[in-house]
Amino acid sequence: MVFEGRGLMFTFLAAMYFLGPTWRHHERCAQAEDGVVIYEGLKVIAIGSTFTPGSRTVLAQPQWDRGGNTSVRYTSTKQLVWKENGYFQRNRDLGQVFTAPRDFVLSAIVLRTGPADGAVLHNAPGAVVFVEFFEVTGTPQIDNNGTGPGTAATHGFSKNHRCDDHLVGVSYKPLMVIKGGPFPDLPPTRDENGQPTGQRAGNLVYLRWAIPEGIRPSFQAEKKYAFMVGFVEPALERGFTLANHNAAHIPDPPALGDRHDAYPLGWAIRREGNGLFPPTIVPSDRPPSDPQLVQTLLEQSSFPPGLSRYLLQPGTNGYPDVDTYRDLEFYLEE
Repeated sequence: MVFEGRGLMFTFLAAMYFLGPTWRHHERCAQAEDGVVIYEGLKVIAIGSTFTPGSRTVLAQPQWDRGGNTSVRYTSTKQLVWKENGYFQRNRDLGQVFTAPRDFVLSAIVLRTGPADGAVLHNAPGAVVFVEFFEVTGTPQIDNNGTGPGTAATHGFSKNHRCDDHLVGVSYKPLMVIKGGPFPDLPPTRDENGQPTGQRAGNLVYLRWAIPEGIRPSFQAEKKYAFMVGFVEPALERGFTLANHNAAHIPDPPALGDRHDAYPLGWAIRREGNGLFPPTIVPSDRPPSDPQLVQTLLEQSSFPPGLSRYLLQPGTNGYPDVDTYRDLEFYLEE
């Protein structure tokens, strides 16, 4: 049986091979719409401020930067914040590419909230979240966006030449989405107005994203895959950050897997807005007066409706940040 959605073909034969023999018998029946297979039952558990990988840990990337935050967020269209760089702040899902060190079945992903005041926004606790998996193919190559060493990046949190570098030559095939949660009841580090609360209990907390038995994905040795996390529904001040290691500020020439790379066998990824890169840019300290242009800008910063969001190709390019030289702190458990 084949499902077709917006040009993407997804076969149940491939799905059953990927998910393993227990897939057909799981009580949480999959929805198959627009080429996306959806499951329920994801659980997200706050472990605490310390975590020691155990015998079930197949893969670990433990490095993080004390100034490093990267944000997952989902805000409704009417509440998107205008950035004076010339666009509305884009909604964003985040994830990581990894290479399977051997054949294994995944039971959980452990991630960590970030160290700054955006670690847990006001409407993150209690929100339904998801994790999506991809098969990654192709040969990654760095596009330096025309800004080599000694020149300034066109966008990014700094003007270092690496800050606008992005990867090309890679494809991400959606495999499955598992919804659930809720996001743990951590003390928000920002209030409903986006102001710091002074609470630090939500910073640098390890979260286990546990997959229910029966729909746990299996991975093959030496192949590349990716996971991505995000919120299912929007709300004002709904977001959290992930601890990570980022070498975009290094002045060295563009390179994958160099001595600054925390995890040479993968890279961080993101999905922003409707997937258009670069977005329309209208630099100003306030949105333009043309209502049609405003609508276009809002659509570019918002996720597309329905399940078509899960079909958007992730990548490493973003506004303002880029993930080419970033790796999340993450742990995969079998």
